[in-house]
Amino acid sequence: MMSEIAGAAWVLPLTFGLHGLSALLVLIRLVRGPRAPDRVVAIDALTMLAISAIALLAVAAGEPMLLDVAVVLALVSFLGTVAYTLMFRRRGRGTDESVTWRDERPAAPTTAAPTAGEDGR
Repeated sequence: MMSEIAGAAWVLPLTFGLHGLSALLVLIRLVRGPRAPDRVVAIDALTMLAISAIALLAVAAGEPMLLDVAVVLALVSFLGTVAYTLMFRRRGRGTDESVTWRDERPAAPTTAAPTAGEDGR
């Protein structure tokens, strides 16, 4: 069993490197957006990467106490995602609206065509 673990010593550094690459790609999505839900999903993905990195660190260091930290971070991440969802729902934002641009002009009045019963025919 020990020889199997010693033979796979390259797996953990590779995994940490792939986590770093994934975090970089998610950070690009976080910065570029373009919409608020994209940014919320990016934050959630970064948190999940952090949770898995903490779990990998617990395995690499042999510290099972770090798994408690990962569980607490997962719970806080869940609560944050729910809070963002409630915030977007309260403000009435759709999935296609941007956070960075907001139209403050009043809506133009619309002139609706009369229906069949309104024009007296």
